[in-house]
Amino acid sequence: MGTQASVHSIDALKGLRTALALFSEDALAALGAVEMEVKRAVQWVQHDRRAYWQEQIKRRREQVAAAQAEVFRRKLAKTADYTPAYSEQKELLRRAQASLQDAEMRAVLAKKWEPALQQAVLEYHASVRRIKDLASGDVPRAVALLERLIDALEAYVRVAPPSGAVVDGSFDSIANEVLDAEPPPSDTPECVTPDDEAESPS
Repeated sequence: MGTQASVHSIDALKGLRTALALFSEDALAALGAVEMEVKRAVQWVQHDRRAYWQEQIKRRREQVAAAQAEVFRRKLAKTADYTPAYSEQKELLRRAQASLQDAEMRAVLAKKWEPALQQAVLEYHASVRRIKDLASGDVPRAVALLERLIDALEAYVRVAPPSGAVVDGSFDSIANEVLDAEPPPSDTPECVTPDDEAESPS
């Protein structure tokens, strides 16, 4: 093992650690905001619009019935020498019928688009799963690893090398040594190889 290392910038590692942490926070916040918008869209299409157009159909049917009754009343007022004008009532009936047809068409469209919306939501969730896992799992683990590496390197550079010792080293080799030097879990049982068993006394 070398006694001297060439550490160029621990601050660069600290900057990377900070950038990764900020990326994780920003990515999760953005995904959360989009998820809220997706839920609002589903709620709007499946519940708000469906209930709205059903209510509109009910109201517009009542308007059609009232307009038909008014036209019928005008027709009943007709006599041999008197014919009341009811062109206005007929126009109101036509508009009411067109309005009802429009509401019925929109109710059908809202119901038709529900499966398509659900499919789009499923595709969205599948497309963002990787970045969500990255931001919530991989990045925090990388930040923790950088934290340990920074602590180890800062402790390393505080140790003065022996006088007159000049040994080539690199930042990569230091990082590898720090990572390789991690102690195994204490509860891991000691491995016994077949050679060890053969050498042990019977």
